[in-house]
Parts: sequence; structure tokens; C-alpha cells
Amino acid sequence: MEGTELFPVPLHCPVCGGPSSEEGDFLYCRSRACPVQLSGSVRVWVKRLGLLHWGDALIDRLTDPADPRIASIADLYRLSVEDIAECSSGAKFARKCYDVLHANKSVTLELLIASLNIPNLAVATATDIVRAGHDTVEKVLALTKDELLKVPNVGEVTAGQVLEGLIDKRQAVLDLSAVLDVRQPVGGVLAGKSFCITGVTSKPRKFIEKMIMDSGGTAKGSVGAGTSFLVTNDPDTGTSKMKSAKKHGVTVISEADLYRLMGTP
Repeated sequence: MEGTELFPVPLHCPVCGGPSSEEGDFLYCRSRACPVQLSGSVRVWVKRLGLLHWGDALIDRLTDPADPRIASIADLYRLSVEDIAECSSGAKFARKCYDVLHANKSVTLELLIASLNIPNLAVATATDIVRAGHDTVEKVLALTKDELLKVPNVGEVTAGQVLEGLIDKRQAVLDLSAVLDVRQPVGGVLAGKSFCITGVTSKPRKFIEKMIMDSGGTAKGSVGAGTSFLVTNDPDTGTSKMKSAKKHGVTVISEADLYRLMGTP
């Protein structure tokens, strides 16, 4: 009937009992301790860093509300091979997971803050923030809205969401900076250049984006007038990114060309 709700909106999360809140068509649990929030955050972290072997089944087991093995993303780095083996398909697979995790403990500051599942804080925005002079963990956590609004490409809505997210994720940033090697921005062979990737690549896209950032470049999710290169292994592709590249006169290079620019085999 008109004026009545077909389904009552739950006031509490069915998993942890924490308070729920509506945002548009979505309903969220706001409890930082909710295991479902944790599993989602771990998924984003693993994807952003391009970590192989860390699939949903393993993440779900580690964050199982009935028997959680971790309470934060930082706890991943405190797991032993034996801990991972208990939640996966055995010691051999666990060793692979452990090795790839610890082989990627050195991260840039922008990659760290862009991997925390904060709305509107993608890698490109995180890079703009860091390059605007907020280049330490302490400076990032002390950001004000006025300072964010002075960062290139950051508007009112983005500044508000990023600030709220950084306040909410403050402890996560501190915990991660304690277990990771957070590298400060340095020059590199790709410094000042931005890259967007389209199509199939020989390595996971997130892995390649991390290589770009490690070399001082910026990884973007879309092509615009300020993009330096579009990376594709199919120069005849008709993707929207290729159309934008042609429109804006962006140089198109192959994946192999990118590696040559980085000096990587």
C-alpha cells in the first residue's frame, strides 16, 4: 500500500549488532569491529596491492565472525605460515600466501591510504594529496578540509569524504605504518608522468599500477587531457579509454614499452 514500507529497515547489523545507517539506496553497518566490514577492507587491500593467492575463501576464513583470526588489516602481517595453513589448503599454499604478502611490505604512502576503502580516495587522488606536500603519515592524519580543498582535483564532496574516511581509518593507518615499510615520495624514472591501462595485460593490472607508482609515476583509472600515456596491448581496441586517448592526443604505448620506460625486463 502507498505510504507503507514493504520491508522494515533494520536498525542494527545482523552480523555484529552494530548500528546501521542509510545512504541513498544503500544500508551500511557503521561498527568498526564488524567482521563483514573487516573482510571487505581486506579484499580491497589485497586487490589494490595485487597480492596473488589471497582469495575470498581464505579472507572469509580469517575474518569468520565465529572464529576470527585477525582483527585488522595489519594483523595479516602478523600471521605465521602455520596460521595461514590452518585457514587454507595446506602448508605449501600457505607459504605462497605468506611469501607474496611479505614481498610487498614496502609500499608508497599514496598506495597505503588509497587501499583503505575510503570513498573518493583512489590512487590518483592519494597521489595528488601526497604531492601537494602531505608526504608523511603524520601530515596525512593531520589534514584539514581546507588543506584538502587546496589539493589539485579535490572538490568539496571529495574533501569531506576523504577527511571523514581518514578520521575513521586513523588507527588502521597507524597500525599498518607500524608493520610496513612506508616509503616517502621520491623521484623516479616515471616522475611527473601519468598512466592509464586498458585491455588484457600479462600481469595483474594492480601489480602493474604498483610498479608505475614505485617508479614515481601516477596510475589513473581514466584518460583525460592530463594523462601522459595509455597502456594497451591492443592498439586497435575500441574501448572508451582509447577513444578518450585519441580525443585528447594521449600517447599510446604497449605494456612492453612501459617496462622499457621503467627499465624493467
